[in-house]
Amino acid sequence: MIDPASAAEALIQARTSYTILEDFPGGKYPANVAEAYAVLDQIEEQFQLPVGGRKAAFTASAGHKAMGVDSAACGPLFSPYIIPSPANLNLPADSWRGLECEISFRMAANLPARDAAYTIDEVVAAVGSMHPALEVVDSRLANGAKHGGLAIIADHCGNAAFVYGDAVENWRDLDLAALKVDLKVNGETVITGSGDAVMGNPLNSLTWVANYLSARGKSLKVGEWVTTGSMMGIYKAPAGSSVVADFGALGVVELEFAT
Repeated sequence: MIDPASAAEALIQARTSYTILEDFPGGKYPANVAEAYAVLDQIEEQFQLPVGGRKAAFTASAGHKAMGVDSAACGPLFSPYIIPSPANLNLPADSWRGLECEISFRMAANLPARDAAYTIDEVVAAVGSMHPALEVVDSRLANGAKHGGLAIIADHCGNAAFVYGDAVENWRDLDLAALKVDLKVNGETVITGSGDAVMGNPLNSLTWVANYLSARGKSLKVGEWVTTGSMMGIYKAPAGSSVVADFGALGVVELEFAT
């Protein structure tokens, strides 16, 4: 059995020192979802940084199968890693630099923990704004991806940074399932995505996050961000690349990798 506290300490140190570990701390990877979240909870407790929001992961059925998990996942977004576009990011030379084009929301009202599940209408009513976004996903482990979704959940739920664009006006009038995005790397479109890849609709993912937290006795709070999951899988960008997520009429999100 792994030691969640010591594993979390080592993973935090790897993240803040921009290093990659050869193996999971202690030599054993999480054996089940409970162990993975035990490490992630310890990261949230030990990091001594404010939580500025939450991320959803594995929000497509194909992602479940690829990562060997049977549901979506949720992890914290720490405030110093929440960055407005245009952004510049430095990561280890052997980083994934995994890019995910996403729809994100910022909360205008609290959604406290409660017994009854939140409805999608209740969650949408608590949203202040919607934004196009890029999540940069990474692993602090050299072979983390080979150990599937449990290793990713334990390792900051895969988050390296969250980059958000300008708020979208009248977003409640949009068909979010039909939204399209083009990811451009060094000026070339490398992959496209759609809102229906995110649990059928990004609002479904947003509601799932609210209810996931509520079931664990946690709340979504005013001012917090929720990024709902990838519209196009993961694209690994080369070092030093220039990235644009083009959401058409919704705007663009821009990112430069220093390394």
